[in-house]
This record gives sequence, structure tokens and C-alpha cells, in this order.
Amino acid sequence: MLCARVARKVSLARGLVPQATRAASTASVWGGDAWRYEKDAFKRWVSASTVSGSTEERQMYAYLAMSFGDVDVDKDGWIDDTEFDRLLEGVAALPRRFGLAPSWRAEYGTVEKRASARKAMFEAIDGAGGFNPRGKIAMGQFIKWSMQHVGGKAQTIAKLENDVALSNAENHTVEEYLAFLDKAVNDKKSGASASFYQYLLTTFVEADAGCKGKISFAEFNKLIDLAAATPRYFKLAPDSQDTAARKAMFESMDSTQSGFVTFRKFLRFTRTHVRAKLASRK
Repeated sequence: MLCARVARKVSLARGLVPQATRAASTASVWGGDAWRYEKDAFKRWVSASTVSGSTEERQMYAYLAMSFGDVDVDKDGWIDDTEFDRLLEGVAALPRRFGLAPSWRAEYGTVEKRASARKAMFEAIDGAGGFNPRGKIAMGQFIKWSMQHVGGKAQTIAKLENDVALSNAENHTVEEYLAFLDKAVNDKKSGASASFYQYLLTTFVEADAGCKGKISFAEFNKLIDLAAATPRYFKLAPDSQDTAARKAMFESMDSTQSGFVTFRKFLRFTRTHVRAKLASRK
């Protein structure tokens, strides 16, 4: 027990444990890297990674280095402009997961414009520091450019207004929460929409004990309790719900009567449900 209490205190001090509105037993699902799945933890991690000598700086370096290696098709320590484009898409997936960076469609519009912009970035890195361009960049060049980029983005992320971390409801007002939800379900291109998607995916994964990408009614009960934690915190949902009501909800999603609900069906139902609840409040 003593070891458990000490470990929890260390985790809290490092900002890795979600707050009270989340389920208590998710560690076995996600491990210790909360920045991979929880928005506020990600924000803190990015900010801390800009501190020289910090553990988070080392973690960011490792994340970027492994990402570089993943796209290095020839495994020769170099990447070309095509691999660079894939690398940026992979690295950008993390902030996009939380709605903290625009999709490439929102940013560039077309594949051609994205390729052109990325090629310009690549050439700037390739010829930086007075070196003659070689048509390829090494990991160190990418890391240096990325760390400078992260430093600027960390300040922007920290100052985002009207951004809500759904698993940390206690840090927000009910007005902020409702405004965020309204944007999440009514503006598909918004960061709020992407953040809401990620939150629902996280809760779905936590409830999917069978690891099958679909949930039974028993697992659905756990899913509802997880997803309802935040609205219950704001007194926008009842503290409990009878089995018959949940069964009816489950069956409305299970259109094929398979006995299971997929994430896609849960996502579609939840967006429609939230949209209707917001409309009734107005």
C-alpha cells in the first residue's frame, strides 16, 4: 500500500494522472504515457519538453527520433522530401489527436499544395547552417528543426482560448463545456470536433475489454459510465440510469442485432444525442 501511495504521488507531481472526472483504473490500458491519450497531459508534456535537461525533453527527442526511423525506408540514416512529408504527417498526428493542430486538408487544401509547402520546408532544413543542399537530411537536422518548432508551438498551445479537456472538467466552467460541445458536434472541421472524437475513442477503448473493436451490452454499461462522467460533473446528466433505458439505447445503435456496437456506431449516436441535448437547452 505504501508503494502504491508513493507511486501515485510521483505520478500526480509529474502531471501524468487524469483528474477525478475520469475512471480510476485506466493505467492497465494506457500505461504511464498520459500525453499520448489525454489532452491536458499532452499540453503539459509539450511545455515541459522545452525545458533543457528535463525528462520530457528526452522523451520528445526519443519520440521524434523513432518517428524519423519509421519513415527511413532505406534505413540509411537519411530521408528525402517524400519521406519528410510522411514524417511530418506522422508527428502531426499527435497534436491533431487532441484538436490542437489542423488537418492537412484544413491547412493546405490539396495534396499538391501540401507537397509544395513541405518541399520548401525540407529544402530550408537541407540548406540550413551554411551547408550545401544534398537532397536529403539526417536525423540531427530534423531534430534541431523540430525542437525549435515545438518551442514556438508550446507557447501557442498553452494560450489557447475556449479549449476544453473533457477528462479534466474541474478546470472549466459549465458555459465553457457547453460551448465546446456545441462546436464539437456542429463544426466538423474544428479542433473541438477532433478532440471530442479522441475523447470518445479513448472511452470506447477503455470499455472494450475484449479488444475486438466492438462492445457487448455489459461493456456498454462501463462505456456509458465513463462517457457520462463529465456531464454528470456539471449536473447535466443523472447520476444513474436504469438498465431498460440503457438497453434501449444499445439496441438503437445495434441496427444489425449483432449483440455488439462498433465505435463508428457509438460515435454517430453520441454526436446525434449531444446535438439534440444542446438544441433542447436552447
